[in-house]
Amino acid sequence: MLWFVQPGPGSWNRKCLGPFPCPGGGQHPQPSHGFPSPGESHCATCSEDGSVRVWSLASMELVIQFQVLNQSCLCLAWSPACCGHPKQQRLAAGYGDGSLRIFSVSRTAMELKMRPHTAVLTAVAFSTDGQTVLSGDKDGLVAVSRPCTGMTFRVLSDHQGAPISTIDVTHKKTRGQLPPSLAAFCPWDGALLMYVGPGVYKEVIIYNLCQKQVVEKIPLPFFATSLSLSLGTRLLAVGFAECMLRLVDCATGTTQDFAGHDSAVHLCRFTPSTRLLFTAAHNEILVWEVASC
Repeated sequence: MLWFVQPGPGSWNRKCLGPFPCPGGGQHPQPSHGFPSPGESHCATCSEDGSVRVWSLASMELVIQFQVLNQSCLCLAWSPACCGHPKQQRLAAGYGDGSLRIFSVSRTAMELKMRPHTAVLTAVAFSTDGQTVLSGDKDGLVAVSRPCTGMTFRVLSDHQGAPISTIDVTHKKTRGQLPPSLAAFCPWDGALLMYVGPGVYKEVIIYNLCQKQVVEKIPLPFFATSLSLSLGTRLLAVGFAECMLRLVDCATGTTQDFAGHDSAVHLCRFTPSTRLLFTAAHNEILVWEVASC
């Protein structure tokens, strides 16, 4: 039988799942694994008699049993809770003949059987999105399969020669999004092109199309997320992901910073008269009055 130990007020309370009846009588099979479901409402166990059992943690009673004859089941895994409706969860179970079976808990049926291994399966796990199953065997091979198609699209042999004991998965860690690349022709000089984007330095690059070279660089405190040039005056507005707006006077080189948004300034636009500047961030739009010096 499988024991769950839970703390109680002032003492330890233990709850028991079982006993495990043996088909045809005889000695009770030894349960090899027991795992609670992602929703913590059920627990699944597998054993050497080829059975997979699903227990209710509220009543500690057996509610579902899947039986495969003449095979031992040595590993199993729940599909993650993020996959569809919680009641549509599945179980992946690995067997002694190298086969992998996917069971639907809600329909109480086997959905898929595949055989990605020739040796005894010793470990199995779902990916975090539930679209991939990883299985390891006694010979040290790890198979990566799709439960929707039953196809194995990759086999890892780095551990070959040593049994796979555990497979663990984690959420994919993505790198931060790169800042956008922005360019605009200079309204007061058609030969100039202003550019901001990801690079070694945080700056505005001014490129002369006639000379075919960079003629000036304006340093910035952060990478820009928006850019606008005024038509009437030599003003440059730059928005940043750090919730800040910078106004640059390209004639004098002076700068002024403004704070007003609570999120990244992803859009800024001068009106044709240059009297107003519109900036947008998330769900808000601010209108700035541009004072002439």
